[in-house]
Amino acid sequence: MNLLALEKVVIDKSSQEIFDYVSNMENFSGWFTGVVHIASLNELSHGAKGKTYLETVKIPFKGNSKVKITVVESQSPTTFITEGTLSPIKPRMEIAIRETSGGNEVIWAMYSRNNSFLFKRLMLPLVRSEMSKRAKRSVKRLKEKLGG
Repeated sequence: MNLLALEKVVIDKSSQEIFDYVSNMENFSGWFTGVVHIASLNELSHGAKGKTYLETVKIPFKGNSKVKITVVESQSPTTFITEGTLSPIKPRMEIAIRETSGGNEVIWAMYSRNNSFLFKRLMLPLVRSEMSKRAKRSVKRLKEKLGG
């Protein structure tokens, strides 16, 4: 996997409150830059492994694209991982929540599951740059949304 972006923020809320908010992906468009809309595709509970969503995301120079997102790992209140179908990026989002003396640290990371030589040479630098910009703004918005 290829790291696209990693950001950390400390939020003065319980790990369970943070987990409940971030694991409900219907909240994602409210705090993550570039996500236009997201809706559940199945009846599983938010945060449940196997939960699926349809995300509409802004892609530079392309416009909006629809991406199926699946929760692949979820351990309340510490770990939440999704994978998306957006080609050629094949995104994987990982959120870890760790207790600190000043609250809870949220570690947000996005990876690409595409390991092809051409992707790494041609697209990875551009995708990494765009995702890093979005991530910086987004973790700040997450903290503001949660009031911590």
